[in-house]
Amino acid sequence: MLVGVFMIKPVLKVNWSQFEDALPAFLALIIIPFTYSITQGIIWGFLSWTIIKLVLGKKEEVPVMLLVIDVFAVLALLI
Repeated sequence: MLVGVFMIKPVLKVNWSQFEDALPAFLALIIIPFTYSITQGIIWGFLSWTIIKLVLGKKEEVPVMLLVIDVFAVLALLI
């Protein structure tokens, strides 16, 4: 429960009016309690943020290191 309390403050800082920021944050926020896994929430938050940015043509906003993390995240989901 204490972890949940500490996680609320960053949630208030999310720009909820910006779709490309709000959807990945919402997915992470919802997936964590439904899967009982912080890891799953973070993975899907990262992947959805990357996919949204690439689909919107904003690939310059996606850091190379995040792409590397995304590759490992996909591997973790497949294994």
